[in-house]
Amino acid sequence: MTRVINTRPRQQAPALSEALRAAGFDPAEVPLVELALFRDALAILRKLPETLYDGVLLSSPNLLPLMREAEEGIPEAWKTKPWYLIGSRSRPDVESLGVKVAFVPEVSSLDGFLHEFPAREPGSPLLRLLHPCSAKTRLEPALFTSRGIDVHNMAVYEPRLPEGSAELLDEAWRGAKAALFASGSAVHHLFAAAPRKGRDLALGEGPMPISIGASTTRALRMYGVDRFAQCPTADNAGFVEALRRAITE
Repeated sequence: MTRVINTRPRQQAPALSEALRAAGFDPAEVPLVELALFRDALAILRKLPETLYDGVLLSSPNLLPLMREAEEGIPEAWKTKPWYLIGSRSRPDVESLGVKVAFVPEVSSLDGFLHEFPAREPGSPLLRLLHPCSAKTRLEPALFTSRGIDVHNMAVYEPRLPEGSAELLDEAWRGAKAALFASGSAVHHLFAAAPRKGRDLALGEGPMPISIGASTTRALRMYGVDRFAQCPTADNAGFVEALRRAITE
């Protein structure tokens, strides 16, 4: 079986590994990201008047599981608002809260959301959406204004490099045909934990980098990586399809 490196966070890695094994690949799990909540930010959100926003915009499928594990849980006010999702992978978690999913694009990506979101009627007020996000990955409000959306980014967590990542990379790297990156943070953390392996990628050597989408691709290019493949869809199925194309072509 073809060995590939699955760098998803610990909580999400098993589902991707299962899909990879079913497709005939041999995944080695090397989590390069772990998420840490900002308790102060969550406390502020709980005090935020509900009248200041019309709904919640969720871009990361990792956020709700993380908040559920926390003592504070999900703010009650969020459960009274409609939710707008960048990708469909979050939908089961959101619907389990008993809230209304107002919009989710058929193409799970930021580009898909912006392209598919219904155009605003002339003269209608902007839809005010609260976006709980990472301290390192925020949405550009100007991209949403043309779609009639006023986005307010609120950093509630940060991605950190898990302990022992360098050692796990050493074990998995040799013989691996591809390395799967589900976020720009995973790319940054690889270059921080293993600079020599990052240099290999920049030189077009070592495992083929597989990017989940545009922001992850930008991170790879920032480090001078020109040899990579990007998923056709930003989900586990997209990773499998990108692998099939990259390794067989």
